Amino acid sequence: MKAELLANTQRELFCGEPTKDFTMSTPNLDTSSMDPVLWSKTLLEPAIRFPRLEEDQSADVVVVGAGFCGLNAAIHAARNGASVVLVDARTVGSGASGRNGGNSIPQFPGTMTPSDVASILGSRKARALAELVVAGSDMVFRQAAELQINCSQAQHGWMQPAHSQRSLSRVRRSFEEWQAFGAPVEWHSAADVHDLLGAAGYIGGWSNPTGGSLNPYGLALGLAKAAQKAGVRIFENTAVRRIEHANASPVLVCSEGRIKAGTVLIATGGYTDDAFAGVQRSAIPVYLYQVATKPLRPELREHIMRTMMCFSDCRKSGGFGRLDAEGRIITGGAVFALGVGQRYGVNHCRNRLKLLYPQLTDQDLAFESYWEGFCAISETKLPHVLRLGANIFSITGFSTRGVNLAHSLGRLLGEFAAGRKRLDDIPVALWERRRDVAYWYLKSHAARYAFPWFQVLDRIGLS
Repeated sequence: MKAELLANTQRELFCGEPTKDFTMSTPNLDTSSMDPVLWSKTLLEPAIRFPRLEEDQSADVVVVGAGFCGLNAAIHAARNGASVVLVDARTVGSGASGRNGGNSIPQFPGTMTPSDVASILGSRKARALAELVVAGSDMVFRQAAELQINCSQAQHGWMQPAHSQRSLSRVRRSFEEWQAFGAPVEWHSAADVHDLLGAAGYIGGWSNPTGGSLNPYGLALGLAKAAQKAGVRIFENTAVRRIEHANASPVLVCSEGRIKAGTVLIATGGYTDDAFAGVQRSAIPVYLYQVATKPLRPELREHIMRTMMCFSDCRKSGGFGRLDAEGRIITGGAVFALGVGQRYGVNHCRNRLKLLYPQLTDQDLAFESYWEGFCAISETKLPHVLRLGANIFSITGFSTRGVNLAHSLGRLLGEFAAGRKRLDDIPVALWERRRDVAYWYLKSHAARYAFPWFQVLDRIGLS
């Protein structure tokens, strides 16, 4: 089951910029900049910048990683009385949080169900995590409204349609388990799916109205503004080289200075480097891409995702999409390392969109944006907390569900670091010692060559 779930979830994107090991596959792309990313061009939030660390600091809580999880952890630790420093080796939101497709999905990765999660975490934590998943999208949109973050949020629901008889049984099982759980889900016939999405070829599916879409980079910037208002000291372009222990207190050593901490929370996800090797090797960094079309013609928007509902099916090579506020289709897949990855990805998306929406012409499918990056996929497809020291913790492995779960789990981590929650209140696996993915190096690189195989499985009806 694990191998099947890995293949299923590699199609749904939460992207970020690659580390040095992975730049050879796309030598002509600037993956250190947000400039190619559509969300940086459609921002409604100001693109604020924060200083580099230039002198030593101390704080009750130090958070490493300024994405959704780290920002929420920092905000909620500060709101609960802790002094907080937040550092990022790059800039706020420039990793997975600012580069993903911007869909908040109230579902586990792929067709994973609450009972699947219970077999991994046990019934108590599984139920608590499922409650976070069900409530997570509402929380994301509600928090954005409360903090007055303008991130083009549109909560019009999310759908998981079935494209084959094989996928239909899995999709139906997911629906039935969530319905029994009490989630506000609805089953759709093939005709319903076609009406709601305007897409061809689907034979059924289910939806949850709490899902939706937004500008994820704008959301990250808005959260940073809220964190600063809460008293968090934010430092960008400040890489942590190592953590030392002085009198039982962790000290983060950066090239520009040192930060003494009471508790350290590491939320770097797929951007974790060798400074935290145990975190880095506890999940697979999967290299993904996104594309955006030009805004669709008005007559097309009357039929293509006219409800603005986003969707993701079970195709292993990527069957998902959304519209942004201007009517661009955003979709993507896994980067293929052989040849020119961008050309391969663009051609794949063009063919997939023509399959779903035959009325689209080549002119309609002139993509105006392409960008790449990482998503951290855990072996269980669920996040986990790793204890690296007495007061040093990491969380990683959101496995394409970061827009939803990273907010909720970040909040709980922040409350824990401020002494308001117990560690056991965080409903994910807690690892008390390092647990590397077996053959991590091989799996990390093999993921960049698997995309054609996923396409074959889709073509012969095995997805």
